Amino acid sequence: MSYKTLMVYADEGADSDMRIALACDLARAFDAHLIGMSGSAPVPPPMGDPYLGGAMMGEALTLYRDLAERNVTRAEARFREISDAQIRGAEWRGRIGFPAELVIEESRASDMVILGRRDDRAPFYGPDPADVLMATGRPVLVVPPAEPCTPVGAPAVIAWSESRESRRAVASALPMLRQTGTAHVLEIRDDAATDEVLAPLEDVVAWLARHGIDADCAVRAQGDASCGDAILDFAAEKSAGLIVAGGYGHARLRQWALGGVTRTLLEHSPVCLLLSH
Repeated sequence: MSYKTLMVYADEGADSDMRIALACDLARAFDAHLIGMSGSAPVPPPMGDPYLGGAMMGEALTLYRDLAERNVTRAEARFREISDAQIRGAEWRGRIGFPAELVIEESRASDMVILGRRDDRAPFYGPDPADVLMATGRPVLVVPPAEPCTPVGAPAVIAWSESRESRRAVASALPMLRQTGTAHVLEIRDDAATDEVLAPLEDVVAWLARHGIDADCAVRAQGDASCGDAILDFAAEKSAGLIVAGGYGHARLRQWALGGVTRTLLEHSPVCLLLSH
């Protein structure tokens, strides 16, 4: 198994430029085809404005659509400028529409989707990675806004729980894990590590070894920190360049209301985050 097609979301700004450059690096590492894409939805005009009635309302809608088309055109220009300097044959897909919906649709053509964190421009100018994760059926690599450390050659942390989402995430991450250094399989628990607790993690380590991935395992007590923060602390300790985790093992609404591991990682991970739901 390998990634043969990667898709990266492009917009304007330094964060997008770094994300595109990282996607180019990964495309070279996997000898993969790269698709750049972007979307922009016309922002609805303010409601109840007496000056936007009749013909003026039509003019306003046309203006907002023109602005959306301009956003997509500028994103394409940035993508082509960066990708053309690094790889050959990159493809572009951009159109008018809500970005998350477009990414979900277009992800049928890719093995992995590369996004940035959610920002204030969603849902009109950028996708919410949580929305994409819940519906795409593809692994999602979320790139932090600061200049990212490349996952290639760096240690990886696998945030393990005995769940379908964790098993799917690790399977989806196999090509990426082969490009990293040591993979650390981590479980955060309230109780101490015992032979019974370690046995499932050792199964994962043995399975990874059969796929040619050097791995070890660890159990850490959660302590006073949240589970998500404990994972981030462990990743910092190991100088990790990648965190692999199952996304939204509990209902997303519950995590939004009460907090949860996925939400913490999406909002605060300083390194690339590979999620699968």
